[in-house]
Amino acid sequence: MLADLVKAGKLPPVAQRLPQNPRVIKPVEKIGKYGGTWRRAYKGVSDRWGPTKLMEERMIQWDWTDQGIKLAPNLCEKWEQNANATEFTFYIRKGIKWSDGEEFNTDDVKFWYEDVALNKTLTPTFPNQVADPDGTPGKITIIDKYTFKWTFGKPKPLLPIFDAKTAAGGPPAGPSWAYPEHYMKQFLPKYAKQEDLDALAKKLNLPSWDQLWGDKGNQEGNIAFWFKNPDRPVITAWKIKVTPLQNQSQIVMERNPYFWKVDPEGNQLPYIDTITHDFFDNQEVFNLWLVSGKIDMQYRHVDSGAYTLYKENEQKGGYRVIKWRSASVEAVFPNINAPDPVLAKLIDTPKFRQALSIAINRKELNDLLFNGLYKPMQVCPVAGSPNYDPEFEKKWAEYDPTTANKLLDELGLTKQPDGTRKRPDGKTLELTIMTSDTPGSAGLDMCQQVAAKWTAIGVKTAVKQVERSLYQTNVDQGEIEVGRWGADRQSIVMADPGRYLGTTTDGPWAPLYGNWYSKSPNKKLEPPADHPVRKIYAAWDQTQVEPDETKRNATFKIIIDTHKEQPWMIGTCGEAPALWIAKNNFRNVPADRINDDTLRDYGLAMPCQFYFES
Repeated sequence: MLADLVKAGKLPPVAQRLPQNPRVIKPVEKIGKYGGTWRRAYKGVSDRWGPTKLMEERMIQWDWTDQGIKLAPNLCEKWEQNANATEFTFYIRKGIKWSDGEEFNTDDVKFWYEDVALNKTLTPTFPNQVADPDGTPGKITIIDKYTFKWTFGKPKPLLPIFDAKTAAGGPPAGPSWAYPEHYMKQFLPKYAKQEDLDALAKKLNLPSWDQLWGDKGNQEGNIAFWFKNPDRPVITAWKIKVTPLQNQSQIVMERNPYFWKVDPEGNQLPYIDTITHDFFDNQEVFNLWLVSGKIDMQYRHVDSGAYTLYKENEQKGGYRVIKWRSASVEAVFPNINAPDPVLAKLIDTPKFRQALSIAINRKELNDLLFNGLYKPMQVCPVAGSPNYDPEFEKKWAEYDPTTANKLLDELGLTKQPDGTRKRPDGKTLELTIMTSDTPGSAGLDMCQQVAAKWTAIGVKTAVKQVERSLYQTNVDQGEIEVGRWGADRQSIVMADPGRYLGTTTDGPWAPLYGNWYSKSPNKKLEPPADHPVRKIYAAWDQTQVEPDETKRNATFKIIIDTHKEQPWMIGTCGEAPALWIAKNNFRNVPADRINDDTLRDYGLAMPCQFYFES
């Protein structure tokens, strides 16, 4: 694909495009072949993480090894930290280039730190992953063109795993703590004319110039976000060519000619030239695409509940079903910050949540919706996690409608002639489960089954299906009674405890408290001084600054054990087989790995080494 550009003098030879010490990626099966278009599907602009996870690049990256999941130097050749974890020094690989050929170095790190992260207009709240507990920003010191150091006032022992999970406050897809300074500075008043930026914002139908970068610090603006701007240089294996703002029905990504990873024979990665994502909004349509062979390889949105359908059509569709194990539990999240104060107080009562939990027939759900392939369980760290607790897995998870009714009776929620219960204020007790699961999906069916079981114990429950971006808006603002989402990130829980802190609001058990704790710009509410959520926040505050690993693990266990007794998140079935559908000619796709957002799912498979056999 690039040879003709080199011959025409429009692109340097590959040796000049690679760094001095490129990262070597060992293929899962064998050295691949160049070429081909990888056909995928997505749900539109709000489904940005689907394409993004294919090509995230951090300073540090998770790596699958024979000894288990490890942290590996990625954009950096190495990193060092002092004994009390207050200083971290990173050594960037010399000669890495952005997709436009400009060198990636500490100028880009300095620009991100000084002009973006510390800019209150662009970043109202400094990223807490790289801040001290009181919110004071960590300090970056530029040592030379390829070396920089983070310094913190308190120990920051979790920085490496934070970076592998989230780039710790950097732009989506990475690189960690860096923007292409040579390109992005033209969109700041410090370096450009204010009237030009205002005019550009107006042209793009944005209310102000800072929205070019994103809303409230999310770094997903029309200019800053690689997903929306083909001209924005990237450090990833592919770059966007046709954005969802230009054509939502199909986006196109093409290879980055300056990508800095190679295979063991020195061949520049990625092998695949182009990736397309076709838009869908109905699970049945997507399933049809899969079984008819129109998708080359995909995990995201593949429905484990349709396992039998996928297996029956393997030969006809010319694909194979590859299994990973999901570190996730299907769940519903009663919101203790619900907008109705009477309902919020009731949901915030452990006995009420316990009743809702044991009213669910998890074995029936597993057999009916998930082909018996899941494990009936509570939301908890999965088997294999350092935080796994077999007792927690079964806590409040045994089907017992008799006890559920008894618990509700004890709360004084008396039944009316029609079988529904009365709230403390005399109104009929009603709940609405909100979900973004598409029609035809097992997730939506699960909501309906749970609603039926809750209605059977007198808690009249309805299901409301909405588009994902609307769901996210509702959970961010706490305008929801019960949310439905997957309780993922159950593997290396300490790397991303947002589910257990309530700060990951798509699982909205306490979104307003979570927003308060994380200092989110969204609607927030301070918890009462005696609320048990304070115990969780105190334990996490201590965990983050404890350099001694044994003490740190003991403190973190307080968070897990508190959830065990409550339960705030109500799981149904989990540890699903995460299904990856791959055409028979689509190779180097690994099997039998742990699938989790914390581990970046696709990232743990190294998509740059995927290839087409023919």
